Amino acid sequence: MAKQPARRTAPAPQKTQTGAPQARKTAAAPVRRSEKKDSIFGSGSRELIYGPAQFRIMGIGLALVILGLILMAGGGQTDPNTWDENAIYSFRRITLAPLVMVAGFVVVVLGIFKKSPNASPEVFTSVAETEPAAE
Repeated sequence: MAKQPARRTAPAPQKTQTGAPQARKTAAAPVRRSEKKDSIFGSGSRELIYGPAQFRIMGIGLALVILGLILMAGGGQTDPNTWDENAIYSFRRITLAPLVMVAGFVVVVLGIFKKSPNASPEVFTSVAETEPAAE
């Protein structure tokens, strides 16, 4: 096995004329300066991506999804010894509620993709517009 080099020991503190050890001089710790960085989700402005119309549309879609879940709920049997398939397999629970939920999801997606009237066009510039053409 290879022999490891001996470790250096720290030099002993030098004593002053009074006999007390001298304090070591150390450099000041570096100061971390915080720089304001732009958000990766926008152009750095504090305005929201979606306007009030988009939030209303998404809220209507969420309400439709919740309504579909409410329509799907229930169907418990009153007597555990009897089976009533109309309570569980009704039109409301099997057909209507899933259709209402899917409609709610579609409305939410439409609210997300609807273009905001206050959207600035410079955010959506293409690469071809920002780079100079090579001639």
